[in-house]
Amino acid sequence: MSSANLDLVQVYTKGVKAWFPDNVLGWTSATVISREEEADTIKIVFQDDNDSEKQHVFEAKQAELGQATLPPLRNPPKMENTDDLTNLSYLNEPSVLHTIKTRYDQHHIYTYSGIVLIAANPFARVSMYEPEMIQKYSGSRREELEPHLFAIAEDAYRCMIRDNKNQTIIVSGER
Repeated sequence: MSSANLDLVQVYTKGVKAWFPDNVLGWTSATVISREEEADTIKIVFQDDNDSEKQHVFEAKQAELGQATLPPLRNPPKMENTDDLTNLSYLNEPSVLHTIKTRYDQHHIYTYSGIVLIAANPFARVSMYEPEMIQKYSGSRREELEPHLFAIAEDAYRCMIRDNKNQTIIVSGER
């Protein structure tokens, strides 16, 4: 039995939120409403946060808990709008996608993942590429401002002139 999974299952208490696959939304959030532990089994019941009639049940034998796949945990609401994904308590696929979507819904099209910049294309003209924005990010430290393409360019430029050696900058994207 994996002690890591045994320890992790203790986190799933009443009120804790987790993610479940959804055919329409990709992932849906649910909250633990009950937890039963018997000598050989553990059963956790989740109430879907979007559909009060829908429940998700996680059930496993104690002896098989090490091989069981627990649902990914959801981050606390105050963290779901972080501008850097590495700040998330639970770094899993649904949490990453939810954070990017939350930021996008608030018209923040850029999100950091450490030193990588993620851009969610709004397919609309945005005013964040004006000369005053270039000036704002010129000479600044990236930690001081919202994530932006200009911050990445400034960091790359600073490293290039500081290191004084041959370097390559890779910019990737789809058209």
